[in-house]
Amino acid sequence: MTQDLKFEFHPDEWKIKTFERSRRRMKFQVKLNQEEAAAFTNFANSVKPDNVQMNDFVRSIFFAGIRSIEESITSNLVKHMEENRSDYEASGFTFDEEGNLTGVDEEIAEGSVEVVE
Repeated sequence: MTQDLKFEFHPDEWKIKTFERSRRRMKFQVKLNQEEAAAFTNFANSVKPDNVQMNDFVRSIFFAGIRSIEESITSNLVKHMEENRSDYEASGFTFDEEGNLTGVDEEIAEGSVEVVE
């Protein structure tokens, strides 16, 4: 007999502390309730390789989440720029014939724009 496990996240109830440390380091402390802790433990026991320490596993999950969010934000920004091409062209952004963002014309760009390739 299969039993479905249902788990709801309640981020408004999360207790997360951020500590600025010496030597440009940072420490995060996340307090999980009993249900959240059990869910994370079950998840970690299912997917964490045996040769990976829990601290390294949690760190990799954290950075994978950051990369995913960054990719999503970048994708949404590029999509917005391509949909509003004329406004961005007036600010110095350049597009190819298909409407894809190709770069920034630094000569006419308003304000400071950092071109990252």
